[in-house]
Amino acid sequence: MTHDEIRSSLPALALGALDPAERAEVVAHVATCDECTAALAVEERVVQGIGLAEPPVTPPAALKAKVMARIEEAGSPFPRARQERTPGFGFLPLAASLIIAAAAVFYAYSTRTELSALRASSAAGAQEAARLRQELVTLRRDWINLTRAMDVLKAPDMLRADLSGQAQAPGAIGRAFWSEKAGLLFAADRLPALPPGRVYQLWTITGKAATSAGIFTPDASGAASVTAVVAAGAPRPDAFGVTIEPTGGSPTPTMPIVLVGTSQNERGR
Repeated sequence: MTHDEIRSSLPALALGALDPAERAEVVAHVATCDECTAALAVEERVVQGIGLAEPPVTPPAALKAKVMARIEEAGSPFPRARQERTPGFGFLPLAASLIIAAAAVFYAYSTRTELSALRASSAAGAQEAARLRQELVTLRRDWINLTRAMDVLKAPDMLRADLSGQAQAPGAIGRAFWSEKAGLLFAADRLPALPPGRVYQLWTITGKAATSAGIFTPDASGAASVTAVVAAGAPRPDAFGVTIEPTGGSPTPTMPIVLVGTSQNERGR
């Protein structure tokens, strides 16, 4: 694993959710890296704070459905389309993110156990084994994204921008969180459906210079999210914008802008 991958695996290490080979690799790296040693100490305190010190148990088969229900209870980044738009809509609280991430790890553990049992059974079909392997890949990706989101939300240099829809998407809303060290987190809602061959593209804007921060396609409800790594030494953005571009994205924004919002120093309020 790279340093960044190991850094993203520290919450799983603190939760005791890594397999033996992964744990050995992560522990060996932490022993030689002061940054990861300090980060692991923080994650271990977080684990203690959310009551995960009890011995691990095998989760019930219905845990995945409960995790999704927990997400609904915790609240989405934005109000649903049927609700009135208010200036105080909130992003997923950090505590809720921790609960979701912890539940995801336990579900991943359960799936890993199921896969091991499936391999041991001569009657198991290859198609079912492939399905379970894909679930593990998806859960690992979701875990990395959740960890990155938590890192951004608690970063001391975090900037926040509330984006509002322009003429092409008057009802759309968005919110961006940016940290040079922790990365970029963006979510949007009420985005119009895209025509064939088009994607939305997120931009960080400093002065008159716009830098691509990723492309995305919203789901059927108009919701979308982006997480990204911020390049070392990247300038602090003055604003964020979203445009509609050809599939694959563009090197510079195509006007007009669909969503736009200026940055504010969240920690400086």
